[in-house]
Amino acid sequence: MKHIAIIKQSLILVAGLLAALLTSCIKDDLAECSKLTLKVEGLSGNEITDITRLGLVTDATLYIFDANKNFLEARDLDKDFILAKNEIKLDKYPDNTKLYIVAWGNLEGGNQTVTQPKNMDDLKLQLKNTGDGYAQSPDSLYFGTKEVTSLGSGIVGGDGEVVIRLKTGTYTIKTDGLQTALDFYGLKSSGDFDFYINKTLDTYDATGKQLGDSIPYNPEGQYDDQAIEWLTTGVIDREDTGGKQNSFSGERVGVRVKSQNGAVDKTIYEDINGKSFDIPEGGRLDVVIQFEDGNISIRSRVTPWGVVNDDIEF
Repeated sequence: MKHIAIIKQSLILVAGLLAALLTSCIKDDLAECSKLTLKVEGLSGNEITDITRLGLVTDATLYIFDANKNFLEARDLDKDFILAKNEIKLDKYPDNTKLYIVAWGNLEGGNQTVTQPKNMDDLKLQLKNTGDGYAQSPDSLYFGTKEVTSLGSGIVGGDGEVVIRLKTGTYTIKTDGLQTALDFYGLKSSGDFDFYINKTLDTYDATGKQLGDSIPYNPEGQYDDQAIEWLTTGVIDREDTGGKQNSFSGERVGVRVKSQNGAVDKTIYEDINGKSFDIPEGGRLDVVIQFEDGNISIRSRVTPWGVVNDDIEF
């Protein structure tokens, strides 16, 4: 009988230790069970892929809010942290604390502003104004949100990821036949023309929705004096990607052509095929401004997010 009692006590002890281990895994050592990490996603064709380790996002800021969406903290993640997919620890918060996380990647370039929020509704990311009414090109920004519940140093419900994707778009501008316009209007220098993108909204809120005021871009560019053409900085030909200018996304934006002597000031909203000029999130708008006998028209191509080799007519 004494032997049986010892066996029973041993079983009870083993059961207690097992329960303690399970409880510890759930509460105290959750980092080993349910981790939270940052993931950068890209699109190749129709396939969404993990591109975190490509290093396209070199910094990220996590804005963390409580269950009532009151601001708790902003946590900065550096490039090494992101590339290593290190764990985002939440052990400073009590168990079962509901948290909202808003993440922006690539803010360190400083080409945009982020408000200091008291709650989620206050969190806004805005374009900078160059001082003369035009938008400064933003950095290549990535965005995402995540709702979690803290437990131990990790989260409830298994491993989780704060997923961020490219939020900004790009555009390029190139002229075709600028010399004919100079001759037609009696202008002497290719520098007598300016080119603009009109307009995109200037703000993103904490959900990634665009709002705010419309603001135009006056992109950086250069003149090819040999070819007598203007092109956004770094563009060699229409297939080159070096001269892309970052922008917020926009639908039915305008392309404005203006001469410094006032002889030309025209804004165009459709290309020669009747297509509107759109800048998709993560995508690209290319425009070629054609001058012929005093007429101005535009060829365009819109490349969606993730498309590299497209067959869109241009």
